[in-house]
Amino acid sequence: MARSKNIPLNISGIFQLAQKENWVVEYDAMLDSFYWTKPIISKTAKLKKFLDDFSLYINHLGHIEGVFIEYAKYNFAAHNEDFKVLFDKFDQLENGKYVISTNRALDIQPILRNMADRIGNETLEAIEKGLDLNQVAVA
Repeated sequence: MARSKNIPLNISGIFQLAQKENWVVEYDAMLDSFYWTKPIISKTAKLKKFLDDFSLYINHLGHIEGVFIEYAKYNFAAHNEDFKVLFDKFDQLENGKYVISTNRALDIQPILRNMADRIGNETLEAIEKGLDLNQVAVA
């Protein structure tokens, strides 16, 4: 089922959505991939390349279910000083993946809010240059 072209993506509400749905933060060191997503992403969600640095998980209804950053630590954070500290907060699991422990979750909220704001700001700039959000969501 395709989503309605009249329903805009809620880009400006990513942080609030993440809070409401208890999104989790994970990092895969082998892939250098950062995930900030719902604990369980729906089967209809697809990863959409959204902006230069960000991809979004968007379901068939056009709802955002997460943020993905490829080359997160060695490219994105290396060029964005505000995000470097995030990688110091992760706890390593046995499988080469990293998570944020419950006791550190509050520490990273300002960083995640900053990331959400950056996605929103870059989206506004892209819209001004002709980005069609509906095209991104249904492509």
